[in-house]
Amino acid sequence: MTKTAVANKQAIIDIVRTNQVWESEEAAEKELYYYHIIDALNRKWETIGLNVSDAIQVFENGNDNQWTRIIESAPYNSGLSTNDLINMLNVSPEATGIRNDMQIILNTVERRNSFISRIVNVNGEDTFLLLHQMKDEYLQHDQLTDKQFMQLYTVNPVEALSMYFLLPIDIISYWEWRDCGGTYEKAIQYKREEPLMPFIQAIERAEDEAMDMAAGC
Repeated sequence: MTKTAVANKQAIIDIVRTNQVWESEEAAEKELYYYHIIDALNRKWETIGLNVSDAIQVFENGNDNQWTRIIESAPYNSGLSTNDLINMLNVSPEATGIRNDMQIILNTVERRNSFISRIVNVNGEDTFLLLHQMKDEYLQHDQLTDKQFMQLYTVNPVEALSMYFLLPIDIISYWEWRDCGGTYEKAIQYKREEPLMPFIQAIERAEDEAMDMAAGC
């Protein structure tokens, strides 16, 4: 079968040939078989191929909900860490953006297991898209409570803002926020009005408000 762009890049832990796809009178090397694959996320797939190498190529072409599909989801892993997930997905050390996003967005074991249950093909683009889809969902429906945010802000405002906006926020960005009058009260107000507001936009709004206040004086 023709090799195409790799859509499934996760490692294969095990592969087993099972039944013949259909009866064939052709030579044995032309007979198609089903194969069961266990991937690095501990999911079981079913795919087809003329042999093991061919089945792996079909698997790498990605899910089509017919010949190549997940037949058993991964079991819930109560000890799953972010580093575990990064290794299972084979995220390269150079992919610092995805690594940072995973650390911040998938910041609980429940979220990491949810990611595994929702990802299908594993590659950089699909990983990025799902991460940011989940980020938007968490910001709108499952972000820190006001009380949690305020408590964390008094201890570590940089970490609090990173978790509240689900963005990697550094000390320089925090200083910009603080110096233009940014407070946890303002962050809560802005996010109530616009849950998906990025932190840079929150800084710009706080700066505008500070300028308006100064002009009014």
